[in-house]
Amino acid sequence: AGQSWADDVQVDERRLQEYLHKKKHGMLLKGAALAMKHTLEPLPTTNASDGKVHMGDSLMLRNAATGGLLQADVTDTIQVDDNSRAAASGFALSTGTLLTSCARNVLTVSRVNDGDGFPEDGFLHYGQTFRLGAGPQLNDRPAYLYSCGTYADGQHLARDETLSCLYNRATPGTQWRCVRLQAVGLGDGGDDVVRLGWPLRIESAPHGGALGSDATLRMTHYGNECRVFSAGPAQVAASSEENHVAQTAWSFVDSQWADEVIAAAQRVVGDANFSLEYDPDDGPSVRDARTYLAGLDIPKGWGHIDPRELLTNADKRGEHFLTVMDLDPTSSACKTLHRIFPLIRNAGMHKTRKLRQMCMQADTHDSGTITIRSFAGVLSWIAIRLRQEELDIVMELLRVDPHSDHVDYRRFFSLMAPPMAEIRGDVVRDAYAKLREGAPGGLVDAAELQRHWRPRCHPEVQRGVLSEGEAMDEFLRQWDIADADGRVSWEEFLDYYQDISMAVEQTEVFVEIVRQGWSL
Repeated sequence: AGQSWADDVQVDERRLQEYLHKKKHGMLLKGAALAMKHTLEPLPTTNASDGKVHMGDSLMLRNAATGGLLQADVTDTIQVDDNSRAAASGFALSTGTLLTSCARNVLTVSRVNDGDGFPEDGFLHYGQTFRLGAGPQLNDRPAYLYSCGTYADGQHLARDETLSCLYNRATPGTQWRCVRLQAVGLGDGGDDVVRLGWPLRIESAPHGGALGSDATLRMTHYGNECRVFSAGPAQVAASSEENHVAQTAWSFVDSQWADEVIAAAQRVVGDANFSLEYDPDDGPSVRDARTYLAGLDIPKGWGHIDPRELLTNADKRGEHFLTVMDLDPTSSACKTLHRIFPLIRNAGMHKTRKLRQMCMQADTHDSGTITIRSFAGVLSWIAIRLRQEELDIVMELLRVDPHSDHVDYRRFFSLMAPPMAEIRGDVVRDAYAKLREGAPGGLVDAAELQRHWRPRCHPEVQRGVLSEGEAMDEFLRQWDIADADGRVSWEEFLDYYQDISMAVEQTEVFVEIVRQGWSL
């Protein structure tokens, strides 16, 4: 395959081992690991025999677009300005396929005002103002689902999207209403009381923004999960496409539902004739299980595997697809990807990032898809020419619709990316933390990057292919700063290194590139 640009990275063994040792044994990581462990301890939900949602119930929220459960990461804090007092911190949210009810995903329903005009029957009604709060198992202080109603800088939000997070103040931004969702294929509750399993929209009481999630991945301390946001009222009103409606469609579910999903998946594995197709004789729980399993895009080859672990660990499921491919090295898809991926990685440290950005530019509807011809054209930029049979294989692997010529380029890059090992994420966090410590007011900008980045970390500088000045110019061209003040958010910094991580298969090489770059 030829020499890779990363082959000659000069690793300072002593300092690298010292860094890895500190990361393994440091008190900070011990504290973070302990905190994460306690957030994953099983936490039973309320199991209501009447199938309705009551005030005081502890439940989970499932998103229709991602199939994942709403989850919090208390180790990922976000600065929140609620316009009422000094800024405080919130906790990041995501949706993921972890089906075990735990402190991360169990929220308690509470009434905001006893005099709200709704019956005193203990049920949650459509239109009634309520809060969703995390329990003390997650954090020492109460924390509530929150929407700020205004654009939050540095959160990678699209137009008319605002920040949603968990917030430890019971401000107006923590007040929500359930809205009956009447959309083709999504169903309707049928009465004034909110029911378990029925899709609905959760809207902010103060500003009307709707809680949403989509397939855009973000790295959390628990693995790769889908982002969460608040869709603005105009965005919700203008959105009629079913996939956009699904992004803001949620349903309350309990641990019994999760157990039934896992049991249904085990029946799929154990019975080749078991179908995921809709059956009018199914009860609500079984229909939910079928829908959830269909959304998992289960690959062939699960026959000898118990799906329980894959359904309770998002990373395991993501890794399994690649494992299935590796178990069959004679498959056409495996052969094709094994030819393409090394060519991309060997093209240069920033070529993977450039290819992904070119795909995003060609994706004018921000759908995550482009035509197969456009995809082939992007690859040709680094002299990768796909034969017609390879085009057909890629089309079959990445096709989003049997009747469309569009392919899912996000899936292509997710297949190319090795699982982000914990140490990779840790070294990137350390680098950004160091930049924040030295930056005025803790705000990292492009000037800080230029001031502190060491071009000598670039493998092609070490090989003598690039001068340090050329490497610096190339590095600075990678930053499309969204902030008008030139600030570089943590998300933008992480996004850059996720692209670099795709291009570097060996973890020790990746860690050394980051460590040398920022003098860690």
